[in-house]
Amino acid sequence: MAKRIALLMGGHSAERDVSLSSGHAVAKALKALGHEVICANDLKELKALSRHGIDLVFNILHGADGEDGRLAAWLALEGVPYTGCDYVGGCLSWHKHMAKTLVAQHGISTPPFQLLDKPEQLIVDAAEGPWIVKPASEGSSVGLTKVNHADDLSEVVRQAFNLTDQVLVEQFMAGVECTVGMVGEVILPVVSIEPAGELYDYEAKYNSQKTRYQCPAPLSKAMQRQLQSDTQLIFDVLQIKGWGRVDFIVDEAGRRWFLEANTTPGMTATSLLPKAAQVHGWDFNRLVAEIIKTGERNE
Repeated sequence: MAKRIALLMGGHSAERDVSLSSGHAVAKALKALGHEVICANDLKELKALSRHGIDLVFNILHGADGEDGRLAAWLALEGVPYTGCDYVGGCLSWHKHMAKTLVAQHGISTPPFQLLDKPEQLIVDAAEGPWIVKPASEGSSVGLTKVNHADDLSEVVRQAFNLTDQVLVEQFMAGVECTVGMVGEVILPVVSIEPAGELYDYEAKYNSQKTRYQCPAPLSKAMQRQLQSDTQLIFDVLQIKGWGRVDFIVDEAGRRWFLEANTTPGMTATSLLPKAAQVHGWDFNRLVAEIIKTGERNE
């Protein structure tokens, strides 16, 4: 049945451009599916629309605007159906240190890390390098930096605090970066990522034409099943509902390392979830339709 859908896209975070790209693709699919689409940039604009017969909110806001749980909390209080997880899952997954700690308590390995509220808290042990420095609460690899030398770590951390109030410093794990998406109860095939450079950062995700993706990933079937099983457990532990994506590293010894969970994955031309959905047998319009179904369950 055709719906009047408010599509949240854009926002004010560092991921605005990615959200807009995702939103344009989703809007096209929604219209092709027969829905009426009304776009809103943020919660303020959505509040102005919420009294005008909105059947569903399709949230494609990346960054804090749409992923830290506050938007979901407001929508739940208003009784407006929406795509994506609720405020609990949003909060737990948005704060990377919380997600890593909870997941590790359930037997899934995650790289050792330090959470810093100020640069002076950094503890440098040269034996633990290289390191990844990134905002503790951000997505799309915004502000992600690899540091190879202990002498450089303090300065990179100081620079990172120009982007965020909390910084995560974690041990770099070499290996194959993989991601596994879920939509409703469906666990999608594993996607592997081979960036042109050493790191799958913002440039490699959205601007490089040389990053290579393989789906299914070039891993044993047993490993792929294990990654999918890990993803289901992580969704349960972090209380992620609706749809999302979990990122891993598989090292040379075959160990699986949880990196982070994304509750509003990208839906751009280079995004990972649509690639996995296509291998599963869903074209982009079908993927969007399945995401809508997860929102309908909130009604």
